[in-house]
Amino acid sequence: MNIPSHKLLAIIDAQVQLVGLGNDLSAVMDAAAAKAVELTAADGAVVELLEDDAIVYRSAHGLAEAQLGLRMPVANSLSGSVLTSRRAALCSDSESDERVNREACRKVGLRSMVIVPLIADGAAIAVMKLVWKEPRVFNDGEEQIAQLLANMTAMLMQRATREGPNVLKQRMTLDEASGTANRAFFYEQLQAKLAAAQSSNGHLGVGVVRVSGIDALPEALASISRRIERECRAGDLVARIGRDEFGVILNMASRRSIVTSQLHRISTSVTGESLPGISDAALRAACHTGSSLYPEDAHTAIELVQAARP
Repeated sequence: MNIPSHKLLAIIDAQVQLVGLGNDLSAVMDAAAAKAVELTAADGAVVELLEDDAIVYRSAHGLAEAQLGLRMPVANSLSGSVLTSRRAALCSDSESDERVNREACRKVGLRSMVIVPLIADGAAIAVMKLVWKEPRVFNDGEEQIAQLLANMTAMLMQRATREGPNVLKQRMTLDEASGTANRAFFYEQLQAKLAAAQSSNGHLGVGVVRVSGIDALPEALASISRRIERECRAGDLVARIGRDEFGVILNMASRRSIVTSQLHRISTSVTGESLPGISDAALRAACHTGSSLYPEDAHTAIELVQAARP
């Protein structure tokens, strides 16, 4: 194993951290992918979960962040090959590797990657993919580092798979602290709704609600999510997308005035009642909202959220 001792110690520390996250599988995936990026100097990382005949990007960092929530067919992909064979795959240069979709790699901006399987009870349930912007010769233990972190992640996921067929997906899409949807599920739904809006020449609104410092008050997170949901319509989705941020997909937004009106109602709902550990005045000062509208403000999921951030 070609891994320096200081990196092995960092992996052990990371594994302890992952165990400490317990059933919060979204946080487990994020922490594992982030540590893999740190230890390999990768430009990005993603954890892709197998769901029926598709692979869903449930965690994404760096270069891969714009792909969060993307759903891709298993067939004819290098990730699909890793899932089938349960063996790691290395791509030193996507421009010359016949196993990969060259155009898709160009679109993302990657040239090389390492993909390792996450195996639970003998079955490959996901892959961890590390990506680089430039061609690369892999000789610094990149595959082994990714696999060690993937193994611990898979072990924690295995507990959920043994509890029932839908438990794993539920935990992958839930933010435990707030009780609402998590960032990965938000982007998955936003990608799908955006594709529908594009095909029908329709509109789609996104709202972001930030309550500064609220991540230090876990008991308030669930209350805030419920207050936001009170002002939502059928088809809207509320999710925690950051430490102190909630995202809202405004499904019925057909013009900016509708988006603005709904965000005003949400802001009033969030700040209209006291919260444990924060005064009314402090809550009003800490709460900020913003919104964006497709296609006027942006054309991709991540750009819509960036445009909506207050």
